[in-house]
Amino acid sequence: MILVTGATGAFGSAVLKKIKEKKISSRAVAFNDAFDWNKPETFENALKGIEKVFLVSPPNYRDFDKAIVPFLEKAKVEGVRFMVLSTVYGTDTDTESVFGKTEKVVANSGINFTIIRPNFIFQNFINYDLETIKSGMIYLPTKNSKTSYIDVNDIAEASTVILEDPKKHLGKTYTLTGAESLSHEQFAEIFSDVLQKEIINVAPSNDAYKAALLSYKVPKETVDFMGYLYAAIEMGVFASTTNDYELITGKKPIVAREFVQINRAVFLT
Repeated sequence: MILVTGATGAFGSAVLKKIKEKKISSRAVAFNDAFDWNKPETFENALKGIEKVFLVSPPNYRDFDKAIVPFLEKAKVEGVRFMVLSTVYGTDTDTESVFGKTEKVVANSGINFTIIRPNFIFQNFINYDLETIKSGMIYLPTKNSKTSYIDVNDIAEASTVILEDPKKHLGKTYTLTGAESLSHEQFAEIFSDVLQKEIINVAPSNDAYKAALLSYKVPKETVDFMGYLYAAIEMGVFASTTNDYELITGKKPIVAREFVQINRAVFLT
């Protein structure tokens, strides 16, 4: 049986859906009263009968590398043999971040593992930017810098392939990106063409973007985190592509135009 953490989030829910499609036995947990990273006493029920784990490192959990230590200890007691840890693109250049520290903890846990480092996902345009796109613009502070976005369903596909047959992937780290590196100006052109309506790339300053988020009552910690991420995009940190998805699955990743075409009705409704 596979345990999927973060099952209500973008990554966990996509992996859970893919696992269910393949009729693999699974259990889902999310951060709530029944499963709380701050309460090790909730780990036993989650891990009972589990052989493999899909573990998502949460983006805003500063001490996650410490919180998972008792989880990993309990996992060994319960007989967990393998886990896929999902962190973020670029962790190799920031090994002292919480993501880098979490990777080290998992690598030294005594449990077989594979690490995936996904880049930004296309679904961010739906989860965070849908209303602005519907209004005719992309409002992100990235100027003309590029990002190698990947579809969350491709991340789920790669993760499930690894979980199904871990032997070829033991101890490996994969950086998961799409096949294209595109600016938001190029995305605006793709959206305009597929949706048959003008979408412009506004590219505000980082301060203006954060002020807009705060005006919508987004928590300041989240606003600061988003500002940090988009500042990194502006610096070109998230631009490179890899072929790791194809190495894992034998397939080509979804490209931007295909993503917009698949979700055309969502952006126009």
